[in-house]
Amino acid sequence: MGALIALEGIDGSGKSTQARVLRDALEARGVAAVVFREPGDSEPGERLRELFAHGRSVSPEKEMHLFIEDRRIDVRDNILPALAAGTTVVMDRYYFSTMAYQGALGIDPEEIRAVNEAFAPRPDLTLILDLPAPTSAARIRRSRGATDSFEEVDYLRRVRELFASFVAADVVLIDADRPEAEVAAAIWAEVEPLLRTKGKLPRDMT
Repeated sequence: MGALIALEGIDGSGKSTQARVLRDALEARGVAAVVFREPGDSEPGERLRELFAHGRSVSPEKEMHLFIEDRRIDVRDNILPALAAGTTVVMDRYYFSTMAYQGALGIDPEEIRAVNEAFAPRPDLTLILDLPAPTSAARIRRSRGATDSFEEVDYLRRVRELFASFVAADVVLIDADRPEAEVAAAIWAEVEPLLRTKGKLPRDMT
């Protein structure tokens, strides 16, 4: 059985970059790995991307429903088959993002967790890339030219606070307000012990 690792955090925290870096680091060590992003390429996922691009036109509950339906497809078609094949799955967002982003809109995060964990496997390790909201907004402006409704500073601040509240034994906060190489090293320091425990890395490999 493969390992499931989720990278989470507010927009601009570097999740997509670090997901690719982690996948490459795993493959360089002989560990079969794949990255899946959310929202995915399903019909609900495409609908969500349209909403992000043009501003919210549906309720938080409808947004949550779209995320959950997209995730059901992702779990069925991608995540579970990859794990069953022994592949290490790196998620570029997973259900903790729904808990944080929709939670910041007033939906109970624990209700969101319960609905998701009824069908979606809990990650072996969740790494939350932590970044101050103003830094996130500045990064987004540099890369995209503007912020959208998901990226307003006050909203990002609420989302960040919720992400921090999820920290547990298998949910770790990573300081993302530093160079990419340092963030990657901090991520690997958390991932390596998990892979050794699951027998994915030889004992003498670093």
